[in-house]
Amino acid sequence: MALIPAAFDYDRFDQMFAEQGAAGFPAELHGHLVGRLSAGSRLDHGAWLEVAREVIDGRGSLPEAARVQLIQLYDATLAQLTGSGFELSLLLPDDDAAIERRALALGQWCEGFLGGFGLVGREGGLSDEGDSVLADFAAIAQVQTDLEESEANEVDFMEVMEYVRMAVLMLFSECQPADRPQDQPPASLH
Repeated sequence: MALIPAAFDYDRFDQMFAEQGAAGFPAELHGHLVGRLSAGSRLDHGAWLEVAREVIDGRGSLPEAARVQLIQLYDATLAQLTGSGFELSLLLPDDDAAIERRALALGQWCEGFLGGFGLVGREGGLSDEGDSVLADFAAIAQVQTDLEESEANEVDFMEVMEYVRMAVLMLFSECQPADRPQDQPPASLH
């Protein structure tokens, strides 16, 4: 089992969402972020926090600890996408969570991705492969949640999750403006 960076600790986000009385889901929020970034958008931290607050759909403003957590997620996600190591962590429950919970979260992640990706205006269309990925993500977002704990379902889940990771990296690469330096950090709030 690979080590997941602290910025991608699903349980911490799940707790924050519960504290905020959130209508949204942590996986959906991260998918939304990755969708926007993959489509070529960059947000400063203030704009990201506003987007996150809308996706979380909680009560009131975000406390400082939640804001810091969300900025860490943004920065870590952008660093992974722009890095050269084909690394991308998806904000999903740990491997020891029930397969049904992880599958549901992956569906929420894909739904969030499609929403975030679709909000970014891009010049030109996607390749056939890019269009196919979006159609696949729409199908994954419709996941059934009556999965049994079995080795076959575990293998299937891991294969679909790996497909999502690699497909995102392909879309990200396809959609980045040619004139943008890939390692440009966002503006800071501080």
